[in-house]
Amino acid sequence: MKKVLFIAILGLSITSCTSNWEYKVVTVKGTEKEASKFDPKKFDVTDEALNLFGKDGWELVNVYPTTETVHPNFGSSEYVTGMQPNVRTSELNFVFKRKK
Repeated sequence: MKKVLFIAILGLSITSCTSNWEYKVVTVKGTEKEASKFDPKKFDVTDEALNLFGKDGWELVNVYPTTETVHPNFGSSEYVTGMQPNVRTSELNFVFKRKK
């Protein structure tokens, strides 16, 4: 009995380690009314959109930002002198996976 149980557990562990996965990256750009008023905290991602991926068997495994360099406008009177951050988040990338 112990031998049969050991073989069953060994078989399950081997098959679970050899699973094939398929991956998908979905990129969402930030909302941008005007280039000068870009708000990196607002991205159009809805629960309904994410739930559609879940219904198709996709599982969200990671989210990472894409940044871009922002060059200051030296001709503007609103330009702030001194050390300022020169990058901003431009996109969010959602990484999904599902079994093949």
